[in-house]
Amino acid sequence: MHLPHNNSGIVALLLILFVSLAKALEKPGTGEPEPLKYTPGDQISVQCLNRTIDTGEHVQDEKTGVLQYIPFATCNETGRPLEVKFLEDGEVNCTIPFLSDEMFHLFEFYVHHDSPLACRVPVRPLGGERDLEKKSDEEYVPLVFALAGKLETSHIHLATNMNVLFHLTSPTSGVIDSGAAYSISPMSSDLTRIIIGDPLLLRLKVHWFHTLSPLSAKSNGEHVTVHLLGYCLLSAFAGACGVYTFLVGWEFPKRLRKYAFDRRGGGGGAGGIIGNFGNGVGAGGRVGYGYAPGVGGRGDGGGYGYSGKRKD
Repeated sequence: MHLPHNNSGIVALLLILFVSLAKALEKPGTGEPEPLKYTPGDQISVQCLNRTIDTGEHVQDEKTGVLQYIPFATCNETGRPLEVKFLEDGEVNCTIPFLSDEMFHLFEFYVHHDSPLACRVPVRPLGGERDLEKKSDEEYVPLVFALAGKLETSHIHLATNMNVLFHLTSPTSGVIDSGAAYSISPMSSDLTRIIIGDPLLLRLKVHWFHTLSPLSAKSNGEHVTVHLLGYCLLSAFAGACGVYTFLVGWEFPKRLRKYAFDRRGGGGGAGGIIGNFGNGVGAGGRVGYGYAPGVGGRGDGGGYGYSGKRKD
């Protein structure tokens, strides 16, 4: 008995299974587009809090009351406000070509820490579809520049060499979690003296940590590589010492004793290189002497003997 073939039903069943599998493998969610992520080399703009020259207080937007952020000062090297490249370590120079009176007094506030140079960077690339109802500070992480220096009556001594550090949420997330910036060597004599109208060169040493912890194995590849290499060399040396101790203290003496035992004839069963002499008393009171020339430490030999006469 043959059952009728229904090809259309089989095709429909396979199609349903395929669609179900695709839905099962689809990332759970509400169907919203996946958030954007940074890729290595992406330019990240730095925005800073706008402040008044009189008191250093922050400026709020008149309509929304939200704190007003403006782009960092324009750098002479690029002709653009300060930017850093995602996941690219190195030095970024930013020369402010002219310190206006307003900017000079703002730097006085920054150095005195009454009003810090509070900036921010986007957590993700600013593009694509975004929820406009969300607060803007949810899409940024703070980046405060802790400038150090000495205030004088007519000028400022400023530590212009700075470290700028960023952390990611995970090595492959493409999302910035946090950041910090601070002057280095503020107590040294190598400070930059600035007055109104001078150019100001900021040397920023940028470093990216791939995880939240600076001690993570992926946060500093060079540090881990050196320690891993040292561990491998130490392990190899310890293994070599163990093998040497085993061979010299156990294996070689054992083999030498065995070799010497074999050379001596193994307790009389084998001859020397030239031969062995032997004597013995045989059955019936016969005394025999023999000489056995050996080849390779072993050999066959003959001998003669005599029997003693019994004396009454």
